[in-house]
Amino acid sequence: MPTASRAEPPPILVSPSAADQPASAPAASTAADSTSPASPSAAPADPDWPDLRQRTFDEVWTTVNESYFDPTFGGVDWDAVRAKYAAQLPAIADKAALCDLLRAMLGELRRTHFSILPREAAVFTPAERSRIGTIGADFTAVDGQVIVRHVRPASPAAAAGIHPGDVVLKTNTADLATLATTLAHYGLTPTQQGSYLVYFVTSWSRAAVGTALTATVASPDAAPRELTVTCAAHDGEWSEPVGSFPAQPLEFEAHRDDTGLAYLRLNVFAPSLMRPLRAFVRQLHPGDGLILDLRANPGGLTAMAPGIVGLLSDHQVSLGRMILRAGEIGFEAFPQSRAFLGPVAVLIDGGSASTSEILAAGLQATHRARLFGEPSAGAALPSSFKTLPTGDLFQYAIADVQTPTHHSLEGRGVAPDIVVATTRADLAAGRDPVLETARAWLHEARNPPAPVSAATAPAP
Repeated sequence: MPTASRAEPPPILVSPSAADQPASAPAASTAADSTSPASPSAAPADPDWPDLRQRTFDEVWTTVNESYFDPTFGGVDWDAVRAKYAAQLPAIADKAALCDLLRAMLGELRRTHFSILPREAAVFTPAERSRIGTIGADFTAVDGQVIVRHVRPASPAAAAGIHPGDVVLKTNTADLATLATTLAHYGLTPTQQGSYLVYFVTSWSRAAVGTALTATVASPDAAPRELTVTCAAHDGEWSEPVGSFPAQPLEFEAHRDDTGLAYLRLNVFAPSLMRPLRAFVRQLHPGDGLILDLRANPGGLTAMAPGIVGLLSDHQVSLGRMILRAGEIGFEAFPQSRAFLGPVAVLIDGGSASTSEILAAGLQATHRARLFGEPSAGAALPSSFKTLPTGDLFQYAIADVQTPTHHSLEGRGVAPDIVVATTRADLAAGRDPVLETARAWLHEARNPPAPVSAATAPAP
């Protein structure tokens, strides 16, 4: 695929920093609540701007026209879409407005994994890491609202008085109830609405280091309160850029208790996490049980899913297939040395997307794991990135994914084997019913009751 001076990466899934959104949602979702570094406007008087604007528009439309996996574009007249938005192009005076126009055009496809990320908001070098900060809080969707899931100790969120169980009502000038109504108007399912709102708030919380953010939150049984929180730097590890796919801050948690119960969580599928993940899985004992927590993991490098399954299987298995414009590619997982063959519990929720869904669906379909939690996002189109003439980044879907049972994950998601809802009260009290249920299942799976013999069976 044509790109800038960098080589194009292999197919990858959703970029967390890109705040990937369902394409059927409002395309200019961040316009009312812009806290990330904005693209500098190209001066309307710049004689090069009309040419740059046209070349960028043509690059986006042509890329979709040539690489979108469905030649019928899902019934959308893509030529007519071009004419509709090309007519608006002469009035576009700067890069910010052009990004909004391109997002709106891509929104006509009503699919995930189409986004425009300003270059000024992406990280490719250590010096640029200040572009993505953190307030030290994670969010989840509960009953159509965005709820604080976790607050890190000594973080800006903790200092600002944000607590688990708080509901986020507003971020800067954006009212989430109004946004939820708009999403419903666009036909998003409740799960998709929740995923979108969580991505929206997460994007708000990842503004540049030093940015002062405002929000209105409410604790259970308390009146709403306004607060200000300032983004701090990520102290941990970052992934390396892959072609035009930018670097991401990484989180990796892995531990095993004295009973042989192991827990593994990663916030994104980045190649640099494969080494510690592999080392952790290979040191597990045959009688152990493993919890793989994919909640709030929006995806990453597609190729990691088969690699992880290979660490959990002693035979070759299929995770499904990737359907492209020119054909199909199978997701095959091959067994690796010292694979862990004990029971596996996978935790998912509405924030589990892309590679998380491919991995979870494959483990479920092959009966290698039991899934716990709530339905996943249904946002699972393999995609790639390229650099546009403006320097901004374009993420575009190149394939559809079907599970081993021939079901598409896009718009459908993965249903857990055991549905376990997490309530706002659970979060406020520090309870994790999904994790607790998975622990209980693993205890039974590792300690099955002894069979009742004829000698010890009670008399009828």
